[in-house]
Amino acid sequence: MRCTEKLIWALSLLASPSLSHSHIDAADVSPTNANHIFNAIHSALRHWESGIKHNGVSFFLASVPNGTQFYHGTGSSQPINGIEWLAFVPEHALGFAHRSEWRRPHNERKRSVTFQESQHPLASIVDGQDHTDGTIDGASDLAGHGYLHIYAAAKDLRLLYVDGMSAGPRGSMQSQDRILFNDTIGHPKPGPKPPIGGPPREQERAIEACRMVKEVWGERIDGLVRTEQGFEIILCEFSRDLDVVHISQTKPQDKTNSDDEKKYKSQRKAQNKADTDGEGSHKQDHKSKPGGHRGSRGPQGDCCSLAARHNQLIGHKVRLDFDEFVTAYTYDLDLFPNNASQPVLEHIPTEQVEPIRRDINHMINTMEPSAYAFDWQAVADMIVTRYSDELDVLAKGHFASATLLRERLEKLLEPFLDYSDFNASDAVVDRCQNEFITHTAPVGTLGGSVVRSVSRRVCSTLVSGLFDRMDLDKTVVSFGELVSFLGWATLESK
Repeated sequence: MRCTEKLIWALSLLASPSLSHSHIDAADVSPTNANHIFNAIHSALRHWESGIKHNGVSFFLASVPNGTQFYHGTGSSQPINGIEWLAFVPEHALGFAHRSEWRRPHNERKRSVTFQESQHPLASIVDGQDHTDGTIDGASDLAGHGYLHIYAAAKDLRLLYVDGMSAGPRGSMQSQDRILFNDTIGHPKPGPKPPIGGPPREQERAIEACRMVKEVWGERIDGLVRTEQGFEIILCEFSRDLDVVHISQTKPQDKTNSDDEKKYKSQRKAQNKADTDGEGSHKQDHKSKPGGHRGSRGPQGDCCSLAARHNQLIGHKVRLDFDEFVTAYTYDLDLFPNNASQPVLEHIPTEQVEPIRRDINHMINTMEPSAYAFDWQAVADMIVTRYSDELDVLAKGHFASATLLRERLEKLLEPFLDYSDFNASDAVVDRCQNEFITHTAPVGTLGGSVVRSVSRRVCSTLVSGLFDRMDLDKTVVSFGELVSFLGWATLESK
C-alpha cells in the first residue's frame, strides 16, 4: 500500500508539466520510509509524540553533559551502586520514593534486599513473591517515608536512546527484545543476578543491557535512555558515573488503604501480569494514553503531563545525533503487516533482524556522539509547525471553489514566489524546500536526506496544487494523500 502510494507520487511528479524538470540532487534522494524516519526524528525525546508513535524502531547515540542532575526514588538512604534507573525530573522519582511498598530503609528490614525497593512500581517483587501489603517477610512498615536521591553526572555520559515508548507495554518493547537483546528476554541465563528493582522482564532488560555495555560495546556507552510515563536512564555504574548531590527523606505517608492506593495496586498487578504474559501484541490503539511498566501513576498522581511540559528541558539534558543513526525503517522489512498502524517486529525472522543489531553494534563501537551534530530535529520542528495546520485545512477541503483554494495556496507560498517569473515552479519548490535548511547543513547523512525528502514532498504538493490547475476534488485528494503519507502526530491527533 505504502509502496504503491510512493510510486504514484513519483510518477505524478514526472508526468506533471510544471514539475517534471524539478531539480533533485543526491541530497534529495528519498530514503525508504522517509516519512516514518522523519517522524522518528521529530518525536525523539518528546513524550506526547512518542505516545502517538509508541512502537519505536530507531536507535540514536546520545550524550549527557557532565554535571547534569538526575533523580532516583527509593526506600534507602544509602547511595546506589551498580545498575539502577534514573529519572529526568524529580516528580517522576518522587512517585517511587513515596510508594508504601518500599518505604522502610534496608537496615530496618528483617532481611536485606539491596535495591529491590528502588525506583520501580513493581519493586516489591522479591524472589518472585509479590508483597502487596507493603511488607517483606511480614515486617511492618515502621518508617512510612522514602528517599529522593539527587545525582549529578560525574562525566559526559554516553548513552543509547531507544525511541518510542520504549519502557512501555506491548509492542513498544519489541525493538529492544527482538533487535538489541536477540529474543533472550523471558529466557534468563542461569546464575546470580544483580539485585535490582522491577518486574522480572524489566530486570532482565537492564541486566542484559549492561552486560552488552561491557562485553559487546567495551563500555563505550554507559546505559540506555528510554521513555515511559517519564524519561529514564538505565545506568550501569551509579557509583562510577554519578556524584551524590543530596539524599533527602520524603514526607511520611499515611499507610492506609486509600482508594488511590487500592487503585494503584490493582493497576500494578495488571501491569505485572502483562509483563509476564509477554508484550508482543501490536493491537494497542495509537490514540490510547501512553503508559509503562515503570509508570509514575499511583497515589502521587500523574507525572506524565509534567514530563510532557519538560520536553525542552529534556532536550537540554540529552543531545542526540540526528545525522547518523540506526533504524529498522531503512531495511527491507515488512514492518506494517496487514496495514498495521504501528511498526511491528514480532513476525520477522531472527536472521532478518540480525543486520540491524550488527549495525547498532558498529555505530556504538565506531562513532562518537557529537556535541556539534546538525540539529535535524529543529528543522523538522519548523516544517511541522509551519505546515501542519495548513495541511489539515487543505485536506479537509472546505472550499467553495478551486480558485479559493489556490488563493490560499498562493498566500502560503508567497515567500517563495517571484512575480517577475511567476510560473517558475521548479525554483519555487527549491526555495520552499530549503526554507529551514541552511547552506552549511551536512549533505548525504541519513537525517539530512530524510528531512530534505519530506520537505520536498510537502513543497511539491503545495506547488502542484497552485500551478497544475486540477479541479477542486482532485486537489483536495492530493492533500489528503499527503497528510496520510506524512502521518505527523500533530495531524493524527486532530
